[in-house]
Amino acid sequence: MASRADVVILGAGFAGAATAYHLAKRGVRDVVVLEREPAPGLHASGRNASLVFLLMEHADEAQLAIEGAEFYASPPEDFSSRPLLRRAGSLLVASDAGIGDIVAAARDAESLGVEVRRLSPQEAAERVPALHDAAIAGALENPADGVVDVRALLEGYLGAARRAGATIRCNERVTAIAAPRGEVTEVTTGTDRIETRIVVDAAGAWAGEIGRLAGAAPVGIAPFRRHIFLGRPAVGIDPGGPFVWHSNVDVYFRPEGEGLLLSPCDQTPHAAADPEVDGDSETWLREKLGRAFPSLAGIETTGVRACLRTFAPDGRFVIGRDPRVEGFVWVAALGGHGMSTSYGVGRLAAAAVIGERSPELERFSPARFPSAEDVSAR
Repeated sequence: MASRADVVILGAGFAGAATAYHLAKRGVRDVVVLEREPAPGLHASGRNASLVFLLMEHADEAQLAIEGAEFYASPPEDFSSRPLLRRAGSLLVASDAGIGDIVAAARDAESLGVEVRRLSPQEAAERVPALHDAAIAGALENPADGVVDVRALLEGYLGAARRAGATIRCNERVTAIAAPRGEVTEVTTGTDRIETRIVVDAAGAWAGEIGRLAGAAPVGIAPFRRHIFLGRPAVGIDPGGPFVWHSNVDVYFRPEGEGLLLSPCDQTPHAAADPEVDGDSETWLREKLGRAFPSLAGIETTGVRACLRTFAPDGRFVIGRDPRVEGFVWVAALGGHGMSTSYGVGRLAAAAVIGERSPELERFSPARFPSAEDVSAR
């Protein structure tokens, strides 16, 4: 016997959870969220650096980050029992070779209405002592950036969706998606067949595989591995201090308890699978720290994890209805920004599920890719 649902969401990470939340806000109650793992948030949603930064490469996505930060700073009273956002701020720093990035980021901030402040190298070092021996030419301070309690945020989305009637089912791996005549009719897992007219692909690194199961347009989504370290530095750290990102070396750190969380911002292609730690990753980290923040190059590392960040060929988010399969909705390729933009991403995905059209959705549409040019957008 098959069960049924109005909407089936594949993935209970931030993309899927926020979509379920916004569908609930809009009165869509008959929603089933299927998670392949034993619990939500075991991959990218639970392994990220918890950073909210408002200045991103593309203005459309930056607007989603701004929208998200406003929600995390002041969520509904029943959303979470814990504060979601700690606005510790950020410093974007650069050497002479990357000072143009600071100028461009300041210009972007102005266009987005984000208040930032240019700092001299001396002012930056006073703010963060680990920068005293860093060869930086300047810094940009953004007080609105911060760190999110990722578990509280994910639980907040899923809890609100449950209270509205959604069902979240873990240990459910999708084995087939039926779409005869180009219209979604059914999702099959190892334990069930679910009749539905709408499938939301929020499967993170597995989004491309899910798209192929449904016969959706070949968007070209691919996962990439990144490493995040924990460490104890020899220099003093303010636990409430900002995170620091070196623009042209591409390495960052932020306070984590009495130590630091750091990443070499590596990005290597990886299959859609639980990533193992690359033994060379610490070498990459120390090499970058030596160039960017010499006082941290000898840091004692106490832990490391690997996660997958998923990208479309053009580096932009993919949100919207598939041009080939009616009822198939993409919420994918969030490129490591799924947590920080999740509130706005879920809002857009819910609008796509309901069938709304807007210029904002068009900018993220999967129909933009050359592989979809032979198919008329629905």
